[in-house]
Amino acid sequence: MSDEFIQSVLPYWPTAVGLLVVIAIIALMRMYSAPAKLPYKTRKSLLTKSELRFYKSLQKAVLDDWEIFAMVRIADLIRVESQTRNYRGWLNKILAKHIDFVLCHPGTLEPVVCIELDDVSHNRPERIERDEFVNHAFESAGLTLIRIETQPQYKSREIRDLIEAHV
Repeated sequence: MSDEFIQSVLPYWPTAVGLLVVIAIIALMRMYSAPAKLPYKTRKSLLTKSELRFYKSLQKAVLDDWEIFAMVRIADLIRVESQTRNYRGWLNKILAKHIDFVLCHPGTLEPVVCIELDDVSHNRPERIERDEFVNHAFESAGLTLIRIETQPQYKSREIRDLIEAHV
């Protein structure tokens, strides 16, 4: 490059740098700003067809003795002691997991019994490992967790007997 070319371009470098900065800022704003419509859709139901079938039988089984809640995060049922070593790691293990049904005392909403429906997906190795962890976590917290195999039909009386055996 000749000295003459450099001398002719030199006065414009602040403008060029400024233009590049503006372009970079606009690109970053577009990259990190929310789209006009967020990518969320309403779920058709909180429960699968199988879970809904069980829920209806569960309603008949519990009568007015307990309140039923569905799809409750485990972190809302049990907690990690704040002084626990690796507190965040233990908390992360329960934050994104949920339990299918929770029966609570009607006056206080204290969790009494939790119910997990086990379908064929619970036979997968990663699910078996997850289920073992969840069982151990509930046992450690002193909260009853009942596992029930999914079925084509449920008998409310059998569900009631199972719950009463654990209360």
